[in-house]
Amino acid sequence: MTREEIDVICYRILLSIGDSLDLRKMLGKSFTMYMKELHCTKGAVILINKKESQVSPLTIAYSIPRNIEKNGSFMELMQNLLHYTIADDTATLSIPGDSGTYHLMSLSNVGILILYTRDQPLEKNILEALRPINQKLGTACEACLQNTELQKSNQKFMEMANMLPGLIIELDENYKVTFFNQRTQEIFKQIDSDGFLPQNIFDFFPSTEIEHIRKLLKRVEAGETMTSDDVWMKNSRDQFFMVNLIISPISYYGNITGFRGIAVDISRRVKLEQDLKLRDTLLNSLALSTQELLKSSEFKQAIDHSFELFGNATEVSCICCYTNVFDQENKIKYVNNHSIWVSKNYKAMIDFSGSLAIPGDTIREFLEDLGKKIPCNVIVRTLDPGITRTLLEKEQIKSILILPLFVKNSFFGFLSISDCINERIWSDVEMDMYNLFAISISEALERHQAETELQLLYKDIMDDLDTAQSIQNYILPPWFKLHENLLFSSNYQPWTKIGGDLFDCIKLKDNRYVIYIADISGHGVQAALTMTAVKSIFNMVIRSDQDSNSPSAVVTQLNGILSKRLFNDNYMTMCYCLVDLNEMTLTSLNAGHPPLMVINQKTSLITLLDEKGDIPLGWMADHVYDESSVQVLPFSYDDTVCLLTDGVFECFNAKNEQLGFSRFKEILKQENHGSNCIMVPHDCYRTIDEEGFTTKNDDFTFVSFQALPQFENPKRFYYELLSNLHAVDEASAACESFVLQTGGSDLQAFKCRLIASEFLSNIVQHGLEGKSNEVICLEVEYGQDISLTFRDNADEWPLPPQEDSMDTFFDLLNNDSNTHGRGMQIIHSYTKEAIRRRSHTINETRFVLKDE
Repeated sequence: MTREEIDVICYRILLSIGDSLDLRKMLGKSFTMYMKELHCTKGAVILINKKESQVSPLTIAYSIPRNIEKNGSFMELMQNLLHYTIADDTATLSIPGDSGTYHLMSLSNVGILILYTRDQPLEKNILEALRPINQKLGTACEACLQNTELQKSNQKFMEMANMLPGLIIELDENYKVTFFNQRTQEIFKQIDSDGFLPQNIFDFFPSTEIEHIRKLLKRVEAGETMTSDDVWMKNSRDQFFMVNLIISPISYYGNITGFRGIAVDISRRVKLEQDLKLRDTLLNSLALSTQELLKSSEFKQAIDHSFELFGNATEVSCICCYTNVFDQENKIKYVNNHSIWVSKNYKAMIDFSGSLAIPGDTIREFLEDLGKKIPCNVIVRTLDPGITRTLLEKEQIKSILILPLFVKNSFFGFLSISDCINERIWSDVEMDMYNLFAISISEALERHQAETELQLLYKDIMDDLDTAQSIQNYILPPWFKLHENLLFSSNYQPWTKIGGDLFDCIKLKDNRYVIYIADISGHGVQAALTMTAVKSIFNMVIRSDQDSNSPSAVVTQLNGILSKRLFNDNYMTMCYCLVDLNEMTLTSLNAGHPPLMVINQKTSLITLLDEKGDIPLGWMADHVYDESSVQVLPFSYDDTVCLLTDGVFECFNAKNEQLGFSRFKEILKQENHGSNCIMVPHDCYRTIDEEGFTTKNDDFTFVSFQALPQFENPKRFYYELLSNLHAVDEASAACESFVLQTGGSDLQAFKCRLIASEFLSNIVQHGLEGKSNEVICLEVEYGQDISLTFRDNADEWPLPPQEDSMDTFFDLLNNDSNTHGRGMQIIHSYTKEAIRRRSHTINETRFVLKDE
């Protein structure tokens, strides 16, 4: 066969391929042309099933004759094909069969073309020429298969689209409607018929949304695979509803052939979002309002501010809180305006000042429901004519919501929320939030009422504690006490206003003193009351046996009385010290208490009396404290003796580290820099605080004392006076006498008297004003210099500086407004040194006279 004849055959076959997208129709024409032009007697187009399945991977798509599967040799060939691989580049396989030849040719990767010739096989050049045509046929088969799948998919899509609740619309490339589902038909059909024939996409939307829809379509045309937005739709009954519209392209071989739109009705979601937004706004304002009610100390101001926050959030005209006032028959006589907030617009409309009090009869119909915890939601114009409607219309209120306020389960008043602009029916969300707001106001009123009652109770308790503190301070020694031959100083700081520590210095005959310190278990009122009784018993027992030199006998007697009469669940530690100034000895008994300490002022050597001891008082009622527990220690005039309770060193810093007894001893050495014991308890307290040990869980009690030398002409003079001007005159005179007796000149004595008088008067009149029972300590030292030292527990105030010129000084003398600083300028003129410091609660001021 010539090349021209082969080309004619191939051309005729080629023209028959691809006339239809229906597979059988297309193969019927093209395969018949193969058979005719190539003189074949039978054959088939076999498609390869590429999906994994249990059925045969080879399917007969078209055959001649139609019942070719009944042919034995053909079916045998089909079975053998399962073991052959017909690749794309395989031109043909010729397999003998019956009395002819089967020619197997690949159809691209789609299937196999089988042709059978009875006599002679097809020539090789013809088979080679058919190769591109076979590929064309394979492509046509693939297109038909895709079209079949697409039709199936479209059918499934339409079936599914009609089942979905959303609106589904398909358009062509010109936005013309080609399909819409059943739900769309139901929503957009006419009122009186089922007819609905939309022409294009814009028939579904109001005119205001058309430009919006065009932009969405343009975005898809520009390449977006999907775009969406919330839009308004309008049905044929002019009803508007919000949908979320999703638009995606319909493409064929990369070209957009149309659009598919899916619209989901989100009206309920939008309503829910609006409700949630409103709820969020109201909850936020409610939280702020409640926070204001909780944190503010000014209750009325907090109520007003909470009304403002909530009123602005809910856009109402006015919020009022009314409280009930009852008559003798327990009926509401009138309601009193407790708080009111008015919006700026409402203030401009009317004068609301007339609604501060409302008679109960005018709103009786509301009060009955409110008393049953039933809110009132009222449109004013719908009320029956009467005094209630007249009252509301007078204030131009169009709608009002009234919510009951209950305090301690009693009808206390109500909250009124007014709208002067709209006839407003509050939504469920608003009602919920306003009910919560009313509950918040009710709780605030109840809390305020309870706080007021608590404050009154607290005031009564604090007044009682102040009285108890005054009594306790009265029965304890003052911070400084000057005995005939003994200095006694103390620093007592109860953990609360009153405490359970006690101490005293009791003078006996024969130049002896009993000095003790004790700590009753527990804190507060119970310990303080016990302490008061214990101290009375102490003094009674000690004074009843002044001749005794045995601390053990005294403590045994105390233990028996206290255990039987006072101590049930309590006990008491104690350090009992008998001071004999004739023998200069300390005889001490320690009953479970921190040890007595003696520190030498010159060497700072500390001696502890801690070798012996006994159990606390109250542990055993019949316990006998014997002499084996007693320690005796000689001491000198240079020794400061210290007694303290465990609250002094059992304090903590910010790291929860305890000060401890060892560190306290170091502090005691550090503060041992004076010539007497007076400032030691206060300097130690100050240093402990400065080192950060400020957390104290017990009473702080520190007592120090020192024996005074019994010389005929001492060079140091101490004086104790009360805070009054008469005592000032006596102290100043005593100061003058001491300087003269010690050998000072008349001028030096006069200056000392003047300094003492001026400075003590300042302390009494300005530092201790109204505190006539406070003690002031005056110390005068006559040596190379004459110095005056004042110690007091007055308010802290700095020394006025010395004026630069005497001209200014004398101007001040004539200025009545400067009486406060005038005396200090006189003192400055007589002294060469003025030093003032404050240690804890004690002021220490020292002046040194100028040389003559």
